[in-house]
Amino acid sequence: MIDKVSKLDCVGCKACGDICPVNAITYELDKEGFWFPRINGDICVRCGLCEKTCPALECHYASHENYEEPKVYKVYNKDKDIRYNSTSGALYYGLADAFLKDSGYIVGCVYDDDWKGAHHFISNNHDGLKKIMRTKYFQSDTEGIYKQVKKLLDNGKKVLFCGTPCQVSALYGYVGKEYPNLYSADFICLGINSPLAFRSFIEELEKTYKSEVQEVHLKNKSRGWTNLGTMVRFKNGKVYYGNRITDSWVNSFVSLRIHIRQSCENCKYKTFPRIADISMGDFWGLNFTKEEEKYGVSVAMVNSPKGDLLLKNASENLIIETRTIQEATRGNPRILNCVKLNPRRAEFFERLSKEPFSQVVWSIEGSNKAKRIYASVKSSAKKFIKNIIGK
Repeated sequence: MIDKVSKLDCVGCKACGDICPVNAITYELDKEGFWFPRINGDICVRCGLCEKTCPALECHYASHENYEEPKVYKVYNKDKDIRYNSTSGALYYGLADAFLKDSGYIVGCVYDDDWKGAHHFISNNHDGLKKIMRTKYFQSDTEGIYKQVKKLLDNGKKVLFCGTPCQVSALYGYVGKEYPNLYSADFICLGINSPLAFRSFIEELEKTYKSEVQEVHLKNKSRGWTNLGTMVRFKNGKVYYGNRITDSWVNSFVSLRIHIRQSCENCKYKTFPRIADISMGDFWGLNFTKEEEKYGVSVAMVNSPKGDLLLKNASENLIIETRTIQEATRGNPRILNCVKLNPRRAEFFERLSKEPFSQVVWSIEGSNKAKRIYASVKSSAKKFIKNIIGK
């Protein structure tokens, strides 16, 4: 049964609950805000389907056609507005837009209505695409999504599923066979952040700004892509903005890695061949133009013939440049290397139940407000001088 999977290995994909024929599996939250399966032994029939589906026990591929090493491209969308509103170079928007125009269905992560959580969602229109675009940077609830995807596939619909590599593997394990009409996209994953931590971050902002949240935009580009901006709008008209130096959320996972799921430290998916048909992320490590620093650049790792087709079908609206896997891994070592968790993560979650999110983060990070302001001003000055020299 699935309870043989230790808490250190479980990825929280929830495929085991979807595959259970007698609904014997439910989920419980731990003190870190992560969900784990619980089996009702009174109704479990010991069929073993949960174990066969589990991506922590086995890496599931759609087929054996995935390339031993990806084809690598630097990509960005020709439409600057779409690119500006995306996380990196708007590669995903280009893929999904072409897929929708070919009467396909897209599946990806969207915010909950209160902007404090996220779940997976299916759409066959561009309103849905606008909700799915942009990375959410914490774990998405996928309960029930695998059943819905399989139903679409069995009805002959084309489906493009996007998620973490372990979620893609979970889907392949669930559907159990190769579907010509199933396509997949994953992304370069630092690690899965705690939904509880993100909720604590947003609730602190709501208390500070005395209003409910109206919109969250992580990796906001109003001050440039490389700034790693966090923008939150509130219903009272106020706006919060923080960057890679001043924002507690960005620092908590990019620098501290303080609330990442434990299984990510020993991820099975930091290897080649990749699980999905195409993999996406920021193409860090290149020499960027001023425009690229503002609007962002994507890396596309094509992992299968289906990935080739996805990129080809979207190419009309994308700028695509061939690069190397060495450039991709040099700029983003998380393609192949697991994250190392912060040794003070237990302290973080213990204090989070008693203290504001940002107070815990900055205390563990070891900086004060004056130090962060100085670092932010220094960074802005360097960027200003660089722009002047460039001109």
